[in-house]
Amino acid sequence: MDILCSMFLWFLYATSSASIVVLVVMAIGRWFRPYISARLMHVLWLIVLLRLLVPVFPNSPVSIFHLVQIGEDLKQTISLQPSAGTRGQVPQWPQNSMNPSRSDDPDAPVDITTPSERTEAPLSLHTYPVGLQIISVVWFAGIVAIVLYLSTYLIKMRKPSSQLRLVTDRQILAVLEDCREKFAVKKPIALYTGCHVKSPYISGLIHPWIYLPEGLGKALNTSQLAHIFAHELAHLKRRDIAWNAVGSFVLAIHWMNPLVWLCIKQMKADRELACDAYALEILGEAESVPYGMTIIACLKRFASTGGEPNLLYFFESRNQKQMERRMNMIKSYKQGSYKLSAAAVICAAVLGTVTLTNAAPTVKENRSAVLPASLEANGNHQILFDSPNRSYGNLEKAVEISDFRYQVPSSLPEGYQFDRIDYKRSEHGGKASLRFEKRIEFTSYGAFTFSASSAGEGLDAAYAAIEVEEEKRETTERIKKETLTIEGREAVKVTVQANNWEKLYYLWQEDGVLYQIEENTTLTSQELETIIASVKYPDRDIYTQYVNHDLLIEQIYDTGDLQQVPESIGFAPKLPWRLPGSLQAVSAYETQKVNFSYPDNDQDRKTRFLSISYRGTDQDKQGISWVSFEQIKNNNIYETIKKNGHIAYYRIDGEKHLVEAKPLDLGGREVLKTAKYKIDGPLSSQDAEDFVSYFWKENDVCFQVTFREDGPEQEDIVTYLMNQPFANAGQLP
Repeated sequence: MDILCSMFLWFLYATSSASIVVLVVMAIGRWFRPYISARLMHVLWLIVLLRLLVPVFPNSPVSIFHLVQIGEDLKQTISLQPSAGTRGQVPQWPQNSMNPSRSDDPDAPVDITTPSERTEAPLSLHTYPVGLQIISVVWFAGIVAIVLYLSTYLIKMRKPSSQLRLVTDRQILAVLEDCREKFAVKKPIALYTGCHVKSPYISGLIHPWIYLPEGLGKALNTSQLAHIFAHELAHLKRRDIAWNAVGSFVLAIHWMNPLVWLCIKQMKADRELACDAYALEILGEAESVPYGMTIIACLKRFASTGGEPNLLYFFESRNQKQMERRMNMIKSYKQGSYKLSAAAVICAAVLGTVTLTNAAPTVKENRSAVLPASLEANGNHQILFDSPNRSYGNLEKAVEISDFRYQVPSSLPEGYQFDRIDYKRSEHGGKASLRFEKRIEFTSYGAFTFSASSAGEGLDAAYAAIEVEEEKRETTERIKKETLTIEGREAVKVTVQANNWEKLYYLWQEDGVLYQIEENTTLTSQELETIIASVKYPDRDIYTQYVNHDLLIEQIYDTGDLQQVPESIGFAPKLPWRLPGSLQAVSAYETQKVNFSYPDNDQDRKTRFLSISYRGTDQDKQGISWVSFEQIKNNNIYETIKKNGHIAYYRIDGEKHLVEAKPLDLGGREVLKTAKYKIDGPLSSQDAEDFVSYFWKENDVCFQVTFREDGPEQEDIVTYLMNQPFANAGQLP
């Protein structure tokens, strides 16, 4: 049912987006029809068909959906409903983001944990409202019914029914043969007759044939027959039979959208006009009046009932306005007007470009680049800083934003605890990796990784990837593969032997999700198989257990993460998203005091603070291009720096790095400014960048602002930050 509801939600998004394109083409047809050829008008309808049929489109800065965002708004409005215990909705996924990294950002926190692959996070246990489930079933049932009908009819129309018979009149066949040569149709076209329909038509996707009503061949003269055959062969050359079938299947999918019914009807009408234009292009302008007279003469004798979905009748409709349009086009036809002019090609290309693409992330849409000047509660967890690789110390939050459902271990070996969950999202799917560690204080005595992937690789591909990776290592001596069953799960065990150590992998697949455990020497096969036997979908007990309050770096990705900051750091922080000089926030995280200054003891080390990084948006601007802004409960930090005349930083080797700090008056307020320093002091390379930091105290909060460029803007930015208000915890989004 979840899959069906997800499909229905896609339909709503797709059909609402396509409806905009339908309205655009209808408007063009209404306002510019006197200036647009019948062929071009039909080409524009084909663009609509593509929008309705293709599930995914590329992003473009010129997409019409930058101006009209009904589709995206609807997509978010009807987003999956989170189950009990989750805090927000599935977020959007902007592209721009930065994760703190010591090698990339100078304000990067010192990560003293064991490094592992960082990933992102979109998954969630979702339930859907009963009403949505019911309407999803109705929609799908309608599709099945229409597709079955169309498929049955296509099979029936592959060859003429027993009620039809081949035309043997040599004169009629000679006219058809002559027309076939004019239209350069190489394969023979069978001609059938009968009494079941009054109007001629062409049918057959693979082996086309023409139907001519019984008695019509004798009632019409040779010229009139040529006009009818020309019209049907024009349909064949234009591939209208295939496009007609595509339109029918599109209607099957979008049958709930009344605009699509109107679109298909109008497209068929314009297809007939384009077909007439092509027929006259081959017959010649001199035949336009006789061609129109043939239609009028036949109109007196018959008209199609138009009941079959895949037939292109000579008369598709009795609608008087449509017939008037058809006659006016034929009467005013000029030789060569069927050809698409350069302007027509450009028009179609432009419309295709703006309608067959989605809105690309812009500066305004990318919250990593442009953030709200003030935060107001909006009820949604909106993206602030996104990343293709996310990491959380909270399983429930990772599940909340993930885009596929997976199981996790419910039982761990003695001494092991949850460390973090990394999530990586790609165009192929998602991968969640849970890291478990056996730690004493800050030292790890063992670890294993449990991962779940929806990216589509099977067991064989996963094993092959492990084999390739392990064979790259010079120490690898042997790779052994064996199959076993663990609590009903068919699993593959991979043993990698290298010198005096052994590495184990376990792989298995369940409900379309590939699971893997990777472990280095600390756990036995029996312990790992016990873990696998305990795997289940997370519940409240697991959510409670899988929380790491001491995770060194807790990245902030959305407003839901931001809501947790005041409780974690002990106060509602300042949240300036822009600084003077075109500087904008590009990342934020909370971490431990070891990344602010040297901690007094192990307990002090765990004190958490907030860090926000800013970068300049003006690439050509000289001066300050990077700033970091940290906020921590003071606890005599400021007083200690002032008393000692220096700030003690935590060096990469765990020792203190002392940097001189002197008082400075800024706007009548005391600030401490450091001398220039390198991030790891004497351990830094000679060409490493120099930094300067400013400290001040306010409301028992110690602030630090760090720059890597000199300039008078430093004091302006510090003054600006000093004058910013604290956020109201109750108004955090």
